Amino acid sequence: MSVEEVTRILKISRATVQRWCYHGELPAAKIGKSYRVRRDDLDEWYERKLAERGSAIALR
Repeated sequence: MSVEEVTRILKISRATVQRWCYHGELPAAKIGKSYRVRRDDLDEWYERKLAERGSAIALR
């Protein structure tokens, strides 16, 4: 998936997705000047983020 597709799915800015990809926070491959994210990787990353948020809320 392209950065644009990820931004539409997550409803966040292009700069945020690119920053996450650049810093390795979101699994992505750089092909030429663009990042590509596998749908399975995005789904796993999203589920992990939800679990982290849930455990952080439970600790409060």
